[in-house]
Amino acid sequence: MTARDENHRDRTAAAMHDTAERLEIAEAILHRSAERSPDAATNARLHRLGSEVTAQAKDIDKRADRLSES
Repeated sequence: MTARDENHRDRTAAAMHDTAERLEIAEAILHRSAERSPDAATNARLHRLGSEVTAQAKDIDKRADRLSES
């Protein structure tokens, strides 16, 4: 692997970690919004969506870790 390939891989992994971090912020906003909603169905939907976003963020983080370890 060339230094250029390694640099590209590191930049990609860093961008993926940044994306995951931003998704975790969105997840927190979704959960806060859910708690503020007076409607039970909306509350449940926002919490479910927040949990799905969390799962995606964790998956992206894991893939970024594997990419940077390669």
